[in-house]
Amino acid sequence: MSERFYAELPAFADFTEVASAERYASVPDDWRVVITDVMGSTRAIEAGRYKDVNAVGVASIVALRNAMGDLPIPFVFGGDGATMLVPESRLGAVEQALRGIEDMSRDGFELEMRTGTVPVRALRAAGFEVAVAKYQASAHIELAMFKGQGFTEAEHWVKDPDRTAEFQPPAGPREADFDGFECRWRPIPSRRGQVVSLLVHAEGSGAVAEENYRRVLMAIDGILAEAAPGRPVSEDVLSLSPASAPFDVEAKVVAGGRGGARRGIAGLVARVKSAIGTFLMDSGRDALGFPGDVYRRDVAANTDFRKFDEMLRMVMDVDDAQREALDAMLEEEHEAGRICYGVHYAGETLMTCAIGDYRRDHVHFVDGSDGGYALAAKQLKAQLLQRD
Repeated sequence: MSERFYAELPAFADFTEVASAERYASVPDDWRVVITDVMGSTRAIEAGRYKDVNAVGVASIVALRNAMGDLPIPFVFGGDGATMLVPESRLGAVEQALRGIEDMSRDGFELEMRTGTVPVRALRAAGFEVAVAKYQASAHIELAMFKGQGFTEAEHWVKDPDRTAEFQPPAGPREADFDGFECRWRPIPSRRGQVVSLLVHAEGSGAVAEENYRRVLMAIDGILAEAAPGRPVSEDVLSLSPASAPFDVEAKVVAGGRGGARRGIAGLVARVKSAIGTFLMDSGRDALGFPGDVYRRDVAANTDFRKFDEMLRMVMDVDDAQREALDAMLEEEHEAGRICYGVHYAGETLMTCAIGDYRRDHVHFVDGSDGGYALAAKQLKAQLLQRD
């Protein structure tokens, strides 16, 4: 009966409440935390492969959503992987999809994807809570927010060489469905000057941590008051890649890492659909199941540019004055012992998409180019180590 736990969870609409415990519900014991993580992602990003790393991370979300059929599940994209929650009643389908994700990442991109599922009951028995909230991100989509040290601990368990085998999917069919994965938008140039990928970890616990997060969020709202909370995507700068583009990233994912005819067909489909989409959007037409008259607007609204999973994650478009004010505020909060943080600045936003349908069910995952969240995490980890 707990399968519908997340589907029936009420949503909240004020993002400044994202750290408030009252917005969260405990995840049932018979669910699992799913971790997907590109091994060696920092090295791959530093070698210029940030688009590939982002793509396989988003692809893992797409594959698990497809494995669940019509059952919505919570997920958070982390730049080089994802954290998700699934009911154990669907574990067989989840494990089959995870094995397929591993194959796609390795065969299509030569990237090793680590995957694992950790029982919520085991985390709770070890003293780690796992809770989830549902944020109304736009009129069409709701996004999951995670709270509780259980998510961090699950990641530690999956990455622990002495324990990882305990949580990896067992041998079995290796097939994932990546239908709905799209990577067709051109990189989105900053309108104000710079795109910041920001990670914030509040010090303290309980009400203290909540207040520290609230302080940061309110300060960011003040800095970006006139900038639609720094939203990095707007309809006036959205442009699909031309039909002459190779669409190789999308083709590799949709083909499940396989080459040959299957990859060629996937690339051809992407090129044709991109050309049709551009025509319908530019002409303002609604046809072939694609609402070209409103799609750019809806894409901008359906981006996951801010989220929470035991830390605050944001991608924002800022000008020089806002960057200076943001850096000063973050450093002041850090020096006061209230937060640790990581930032990375870039000139563009990368966007990768999960499409259920083009009218309502489409989510657009964003990260700063040239490394984004993954490189911001290096600074955050360094500050956390200094604290310890």
